Amino acid sequence: MNLATSPLFMKDNECEIIQNYNLDNLGSLTKRKGTAILVAQVADNKTITGIHLFSFESSLKLLAAVNNFLASGNVIWKMKDDQTGWETSLSPDSNNLTSNIQSHFVTFIGYVFRVLGGNTMISSADATTWGTTNVPSGARHFKYICVFEDRLYILHEAGTAKNRSRIAWSSLPSGAPLAITWAYDGTTAAGKDAADINPDDNDIITWGEPFGKVLLIFKMNGLYRWTFGQVEADRMPGSQGTPQGLTVKQTQGICFWANRFGVWALSNPYGIPKLISEKVRPFFEQLTTYALLDAMRAEVDRDHYRLSIGTVTVNNETFTNCVLVYTISKNVWHIETFPFTIKFMKAIEISRTASVSVPYKEKIYIGDDDGYFYETEVDSTYSDVSGATTYAINGRIVTKEYLLRNFPHKTDLKRMWFLAKYGIGTRVNYRLDRIRDTRWETFSDIAERFTEKRLSGKGRTIQLSITDNSIQRSQVEGFLIENNEKIKTKNA
Repeated sequence: MNLATSPLFMKDNECEIIQNYNLDNLGSLTKRKGTAILVAQVADNKTITGIHLFSFESSLKLLAAVNNFLASGNVIWKMKDDQTGWETSLSPDSNNLTSNIQSHFVTFIGYVFRVLGGNTMISSADATTWGTTNVPSGARHFKYICVFEDRLYILHEAGTAKNRSRIAWSSLPSGAPLAITWAYDGTTAAGKDAADINPDDNDIITWGEPFGKVLLIFKMNGLYRWTFGQVEADRMPGSQGTPQGLTVKQTQGICFWANRFGVWALSNPYGIPKLISEKVRPFFEQLTTYALLDAMRAEVDRDHYRLSIGTVTVNNETFTNCVLVYTISKNVWHIETFPFTIKFMKAIEISRTASVSVPYKEKIYIGDDDGYFYETEVDSTYSDVSGATTYAINGRIVTKEYLLRNFPHKTDLKRMWFLAKYGIGTRVNYRLDRIRDTRWETFSDIAERFTEKRLSGKGRTIQLSITDNSIQRSQVEGFLIENNEKIKTKNA
């Protein structure tokens, strides 16, 4: 997909729009698989603000943080042992009161730790009893958390302190059972195991991401490298920060993130980030406010970086609940749209819990604003669900403008063959010369491997529109056009 190049100058393997078709099969476009509800609704009319798979003592719990705005707090739910529904793990209390704030979880030394903005950090060894074991003493309210080189790091102190450029770190684990301590007491004096990351840049920390031997510390507009014991973090040149740390994801040795300029990729902790999203730049040009940038969410699998950007209008077309998808192995983009609002995305990695019987599939799960979790890429369906309603997946491809044989003169068209491995439910239209307000002419509904039909008209260029709004599988491969002119030859 390429929206940043004139249609006449695009490469032959590029399209203007590739919506809900992926490029995983080389040489064809395949409509994506559907979604399904994971078990049951967590809580009606509540927004999912966090997902975490917690492994402990050969057991496993899927945790869901839900914004209970009616009670001015957050609730942590856990999947029941019989996988039939959800039960409360933590109700709103003094450590859990702020509503409409993102929950962040990590697992370390057999505990799950959670931070929630201006609230006290909490921990649990069983996802049932929560407290302050292994957390800093005093009212230490940090927004972000990560594990880096056998220490627990907390970043961006919120609450009344508002040390928004501050990080603090724990001791190394020791003892039996393993435990950690904290020297941090609200200052960055020597021995207090804390540091301020360039507090004079008038910026705030938005994420911490371990990447090789470096901790990447993101701010709204800047990016820093930190190694343990370093006197001062190194700032990377340029403006490669992010307003939303939930866009920072790693796979295949590459760290991705997004900001108002697009998606960045860093393949070497000591290298320079590369902007990889120029071909879908018009979508980022619609993210004109902090609220829109803050609503971005992302997740990765082994070959894709998926970035949710909400509902946007590009070139007078509206894309609802839009996800920009980058295929790493092919260096290409396409988009996906969904019938539900995306509030959180989480990839469950079975390899990290290999010693535990895992009832979940290794894939990306999505939380919405109505208390539902959705499993993606469901093998058995080519439809989406939103609550109790099922929707057909709206697949659409708009090709580049192909120059016809006699360009710049008109070519008299005769017929076209269209190739599709799976095509029931697919319709192909075409238009000539892209004249303003020229309507698309119907070529054919696809029902066979090869569909042949006459074309009418003369033109200099041709463009195809391929749509599939059915609940059928669709995989399209290409087309061939024949014209009416005979090849003229000269006698020797």
